[in-house]
Amino acid sequence: MMEKFKDNFPEEAYELLNSLESSLLALEDDPADEEQISAVFRSMHTIKGSAAMFGFDQISTFTHEVESVLELVRSGEVRFDERLTSLTLRTWDCARHSGSRVIRRRRLWEIF
Repeated sequence: MMEKFKDNFPEEAYELLNSLESSLLALEDDPADEEQISAVFRSMHTIKGSAAMFGFDQISTFTHEVESVLELVRSGEVRFDERLTSLTLRTWDCARHSGSRVIRRRRLWEIF
């Protein structure tokens, strides 16, 4: 049963990355939009947790780092500015591109 969920992880992560991108683009227009900041955080948190559950430790570790920065944004310690938006978009554009290869190959560990 768990293997079925593990096999679905690449598609679910890809969907979350698409949702994440939409939220990041919205944050470009309004970097203080708490709803979008929370949506970005939730996407990262879900990817992190799922990756950890299925043993994709490198993905989990990486997303944990990004999630930590997003927690600073949520708490108001760091402002989600243009630079952070751009950096996060570039990072997840690469992840999404890699994710399309993962879906085709079903071998997530080759990417990360």
